Amino acid sequence: MNHAAIRYAVGSLVALLALFMLIPLLFAVAAGEKTVAAFAVPAGVALALGLLLRRGRSTGELGVHEAMVIVSVGWTCAAVAGAFPFMLSGTLPDPVDALFEAVSGITTTGATTFPDVERLPRSILLWRALLNWLGGLGIVVLFVSLLPRPGIGGVQLMKAEMPGMTAEKLRPRIRETGRLLWGLYLALTLLLFTLLWAVGIPLFDAVVHALATVSTGGVSTRNASIAAFGNPWAEVLITFFMLLGATHFGLLYRFVRRGEAGPLLKNREFQTMLGVIGVATALIAWDLWRTGGAPFAAAWRLALFQAVAVVSTTGFAAADYTTWTPAAVAVLTALMFTSGMAGSTSGGPKMIRIAIAVKHGVFAVRRLLHPRAISPMRLGELTVTDQLAAAAGGFLFLYLSVFAVSLVILSFAELDLVTTGSMVIASLGNIGPGLGAVGPNASYGFLPAWVKLYLSFLMLVGRLEIYSVLVLFLPSFWARK
Repeated sequence: MNHAAIRYAVGSLVALLALFMLIPLLFAVAAGEKTVAAFAVPAGVALALGLLLRRGRSTGELGVHEAMVIVSVGWTCAAVAGAFPFMLSGTLPDPVDALFEAVSGITTTGATTFPDVERLPRSILLWRALLNWLGGLGIVVLFVSLLPRPGIGGVQLMKAEMPGMTAEKLRPRIRETGRLLWGLYLALTLLLFTLLWAVGIPLFDAVVHALATVSTGGVSTRNASIAAFGNPWAEVLITFFMLLGATHFGLLYRFVRRGEAGPLLKNREFQTMLGVIGVATALIAWDLWRTGGAPFAAAWRLALFQAVAVVSTTGFAAADYTTWTPAAVAVLTALMFTSGMAGSTSGGPKMIRIAIAVKHGVFAVRRLLHPRAISPMRLGELTVTDQLAAAAGGFLFLYLSVFAVSLVILSFAELDLVTTGSMVIASLGNIGPGLGAVGPNASYGFLPAWVKLYLSFLMLVGRLEIYSVLVLFLPSFWARK
């Protein structure tokens, strides 16, 4: 195990987070808020600790073992450091609540323990959104882009942080690829901020919601989320940019910068995601309209917004969907087990794995009917080999197993099944709001401390796609080779 490289990389991540704390710190100074020390102290400590860990020169390339340790430990350390502003500001004096909030932010889950976010200092609201934004494309990808060092294997780090990513390199060097992706990410954020401000969203609210939308994080400045603004144009813009956030950034870059629409529009995973959203939107809109829940046009707008919010794992709410009919809620619940594309800012199992598993199931039925037929299994231009199908099926089995085990464990909190089940999948899938007592207008603050800690663990497991975290619990992983 290359301990020097691990210390260097984790120290760099902690120092990088400390530098981002300067943004809400400067905002607090300019706004005259009393949260200056809440950012200054942890920023100074984190920067000093990060620089201390960076001392010493690492040699050799990173292997899979080192990359997984860096990603898991790095994200955990970033969440712990990100929790201190909440504690020191007095907004969340309970360390468990502060850690839950930080983990929820940096994993782009968007769940909150704050009972009333509208009473928070604006610097704290900005910090929540920045945590979303940093975690959206990945803090390790940002590290690879900005802080290269000989001996650090960027490819291994990106694979460990985004194991579902199927993107080819956009440039020969992984550092350049990371920079291109973050450049696009920043450009989309600035564009959405400008458009939201132009349609009447207040300046600060536009900043926060732009950061939280492109990252598919979903934190808001309002208790009622997007519904509080009552602005249909803002809902349309956020719907579109949530969809962009859920799209493969490599393909999105080709479309935006090179004008190559074919690779994106012909991509079967993209088509599957649009198909799932389209079917869900139609079902919800029809149900809202027929039951008198909303007029025809509004029903379609609300249905599309909420379907995209769930599939992209953003978790915004344009309405309190817990008051909708059981049929509409059932559709949204089913969508919680899906997600956006691999290589996007979305959490969840990724649509490509679901598409491969479905394709393999259909192919298996056809093979039973025509056992002598010889035909390759294809998903668009992708040839689905048995190894690829086994990998997708194995991940989905593990994902559902974690869900099932967690459901049993958290049932001891003695909550109703709807609340328990929805908060498990909302945490594991990095969606945020669930159903029942943890609905879109509710808070996770009432939960026992052990439940919040377990849900925080699920958020990290889901964001890092299970393998990078759970493999650390295997004794064989630490065995000397």
